[in-house]
Amino acid sequence: AAVSAARKGAFVTIYEKNSRLGKKILSTGNGRCNISNKNAGISNYHGNDVSFMADTVENFWVKETEEFFSELGLLLKTEADGKMYPYSNQASSVLDVLRFEVERLGILVVYDFEALKLIRTKGGYKIISYDGREAFAQSVILATGGKAAPDTGSCGSGYSLCKMMGHS
Repeated sequence: AAVSAARKGAFVTIYEKNSRLGKKILSTGNGRCNISNKNAGISNYHGNDVSFMADTVENFWVKETEEFFSELGLLLKTEADGKMYPYSNQASSVLDVLRFEVERLGILVVYDFEALKLIRTKGGYKIISYDGREAFAQSVILATGGKAAPDTGSCGSGYSLCKMMGHS
């Protein structure tokens, strides 16, 4: 999201909870980073209401994912079951190309900044960290992960930030 916003001309700052970017990427796909799946479609999602996925499937899907990583110089391979991985079979390859693009675009990264509060203001948003630091932004993309991997920083803390913005 940060790369896409910066490519469209936005001044982007990433407030990263961890001391380095992309920690969770390194553990995805058993360390290989499953990028996408050629066989993916809305029929692959299950639950009471899968319609919330329809826009995502239509607007950013396999072809666009392949193009995005190709632009970054990452070669992908597709296995027989449709799963797509970096040609190197190393999640670190994915992280490297993303970090290089963040650097190339001049995206500022503030490390060890765990957001405690997100407050809507007249001019945008005020972000307050657990250690009392404050940041201001006109727009915010909240990308905190779920609860599945607390050791990577994905511990569910983003849910309270979403609630502060009125989401349920």
